[in-house]
Amino acid sequence: MKRTKKWLLAALMVGVGLSSIGGTGHAATTDPQGFINQLKSPVVSVANQYKLYPSVMMAQAALESAWGTSDLTTQANNYFGVKGSYNGQSVSMKTAEYDANGKLYYTTANFRKYPSAKASMTDNAQLLRNGTSYNPTIYSGAWRENAASYSAAANALTGVYATSPNYGTSLIKVIDQYGLNTLLDGNTGSSGDSGSNTTKPTKPTVTYAKAKYYGAAGNQTARLSSKHTHYVLYNHVKGTRANITKTSWGKLNDYTGQQTYLDMRAVKTDPKSGKKTTWYRVRFSSKSTAKKYWLYTEGLTLPTVKYTKGLATVKVNSGMSGSYYNHVFNSPYLAKAMGPLKKLTAKSYTADNQAVRTQDGYKTIWYRIKVGSKKYWIASTEAAASPQYDYVVYTKTSGTKKLSNKYSKYNLYNHIKKTHFDQKTSKWPSGSKKGAKVTFDSKGVKTAYKTTWYRIQFSGNKTKYWVDARALQ
Repeated sequence: MKRTKKWLLAALMVGVGLSSIGGTGHAATTDPQGFINQLKSPVVSVANQYKLYPSVMMAQAALESAWGTSDLTTQANNYFGVKGSYNGQSVSMKTAEYDANGKLYYTTANFRKYPSAKASMTDNAQLLRNGTSYNPTIYSGAWRENAASYSAAANALTGVYATSPNYGTSLIKVIDQYGLNTLLDGNTGSSGDSGSNTTKPTKPTVTYAKAKYYGAAGNQTARLSSKHTHYVLYNHVKGTRANITKTSWGKLNDYTGQQTYLDMRAVKTDPKSGKKTTWYRVRFSSKSTAKKYWLYTEGLTLPTVKYTKGLATVKVNSGMSGSYYNHVFNSPYLAKAMGPLKKLTAKSYTADNQAVRTQDGYKTIWYRIKVGSKKYWIASTEAAASPQYDYVVYTKTSGTKKLSNKYSKYNLYNHIKKTHFDQKTSKWPSGSKKGAKVTFDSKGVKTAYKTTWYRIQFSGNKTKYWVDARALQ
């Protein structure tokens, strides 16, 4: 069973069905309570049959069908955005997808057409119970015997059923807002009769660690560290849900320095100590369909990045391939493509941060530029984007000069102005005054402006400064 990567675009295209829940169509409703009342019987019946939480199933159906108003739901009784065909029946719908770089695009796909709402619920329940061909227990965290509460079951679907890092939170919000736990989960029978007040015994509450997930372009890389065998590969971040499975390194042909591919980062917070740890979802093939594992950060050798605050004008050449990102690409933060470089229509942008990334001994420079009210990272290359600095001809020389009567109108710098990213301005040292003697050891001439600069030093002060020659005499 194949699913969309995000909630369907079809869920936003409102349609109106003509039949009841039991027929081939469904009567769309903009009334959430009416939606809940209509689906209560099939949801409770199917969820209890497959030992799932009815409240979670109802919340999923509500969110993914836009409370029953999507074209996919009204035309095909498909409440969960399932692709393919059901008993040979399908409908064609436009949907939003994301490529490996996180870029949104639209395509048309076939989705299952069900004879009734209950058939859609059953198909979804079977998926949650049977999993996928490569991992039959991938959704086991949502099973009632493994999830101590509806919230645990909802959170267990995050990152596996849907890629949205807020998927579980969205489900819980719907459940709490409409009291679905009280309304639906107390009935453990398979018939869904509202007259039963029998409640299922619950296991002692288990407090799991919380993790915040950050999606990223899937072709970023790191290497297995020399300590990687000290850590375990998991199907989820360790300690964040029930029945997490492990994979032994003995089952893989691993070695120190082996390249891995990363497509997600997670920051886990321990529920007792509050300590935060970082995890990465890795795979050992460039193919996005390869099996994925979660690995603690110490099991990887990640690129290093050195950041420097500063100021520069960066020229972006139009028509170039490549993307701009929310972080430095292949940095420990991982990065998501925010758009193609060719969409940056201005010729120059102001940069306020420079990053030098070192990966496998190779250094690349990145700049954080401001585009409107937002900031993005771009790589600095001669072909695509490069900082604009003033050209200077330097001469090694030495001698002494005095401060002119106009010296205070000029600033002292660590480099000649507009020649380096980490440009810093300094105040004149105490005791500076007209006629004060300074020594110099280097001279620079900006050929475009025909201005001269000297690198000076004050007596008793080890710091050297660059200053415009007009501050001297």
